[in-house]
Amino acid sequence: MSSRLTKRLRELLYKLRTEGTSPGKLAGAVAAGLLIGCSPLYGFHLALCLLVARVLRLNPGLTYLAAHVSLPGLWPLLVVAEIEVGRRLRGESYLLIHVADIRRVGLGQVGIDLLLGSAVVGVLLAVVLGGLTYLAARRRVLHREIAALREEAARRYLDTGMLHWEFVRGKLRHDPLYFNLLRRGTLPSQGLLLDLGCGRGIVFSLLLAARDVNRSGLYPADWPPPPRGLTFRGIEGRAKTAAIARQALGDEADIETGDLRTAELPAAKAILLLDVLHYLPAADQETLLAKAADALESGGLLLIRDADAAAGWRFTATRWQERLSTLVRGHWRQRFHYRSAEEWSHLLGSLGLTVEAQPMGMGTPYANVLLAARRSTGRRYC
Repeated sequence: MSSRLTKRLRELLYKLRTEGTSPGKLAGAVAAGLLIGCSPLYGFHLALCLLVARVLRLNPGLTYLAAHVSLPGLWPLLVVAEIEVGRRLRGESYLLIHVADIRRVGLGQVGIDLLLGSAVVGVLLAVVLGGLTYLAARRRVLHREIAALREEAARRYLDTGMLHWEFVRGKLRHDPLYFNLLRRGTLPSQGLLLDLGCGRGIVFSLLLAARDVNRSGLYPADWPPPPRGLTFRGIEGRAKTAAIARQALGDEADIETGDLRTAELPAAKAILLLDVLHYLPAADQETLLAKAADALESGGLLLIRDADAAAGWRFTATRWQERLSTLVRGHWRQRFHYRSAEEWSHLLGSLGLTVEAQPMGMGTPYANVLLAARRSTGRRYC
């Protein structure tokens, strides 16, 4: 019974978060909620929000949230403003809100003023705030194909819990790395993709989603086809995070829990080290990179994303963000070791790899850089 209830609540939350999320629908939900919240039909706001949202196919959660313009702390001010607006529209002077004045005017007339004023105030707020919502949503809106990719990739995490699902959606929305891997055709089309420090397995989930979306005909037409022949293996040091990845990806990826410093690395066509290396001491970084270079197949690709320590204030922002994140997770003694992009490139070059660096912090204040290090065809590091 408990599991069925949990599943139903999860489905309800999923519907509340995903229903009616186009710019027009979001603006409509805010506008409708404000109109209802400004109306004097107190006690019926929730029922009206659910009814209107259902009829107009708006997001019910956002509609009801907007109706909270009449919160207890704001309600008296809103009512007074609406009564005064109603009186001015009838050509009357402002009313001093005293019991004697209300008796003199009459409750019926005050009610009419309240209805008239609430309609005007509600419409004005709905137009202004609904319009601002539309403009803000338009700025954030993704192309339909990218939105389909994001939702399909995040969908796998629903059964792991809403927090993990929300985290994956947010990561895919705000982190430029993931979609750039597909947009630029960075990854090989076949072979083993080994993700060291794979976390929740978001890269794997996105690549699997890309295959499904491509088959449905919704894949971006100006992007190269997603890699079809890749198999997936991830190594993650945090047992709970690895368990989430296994639950989300099932048998479509091999996820193991292990320490990257001691783990045996299989031969791979592509290896990922994304936001991992700065958690390791300098010597461990060099040892791990040497192992990764040795594991690369001929023509293989090693992708590293980390902060560029020579990037000025952006690097400072990155370092403080990392420090705050580790404190929130309770890792008070975590130490970091950063290098500049030039230092990373020199280290990778010494391992026999050809390196290309490109910024990977677009749309963020952070100094992330993506290093694509390739093994020459026919050569292996020894």
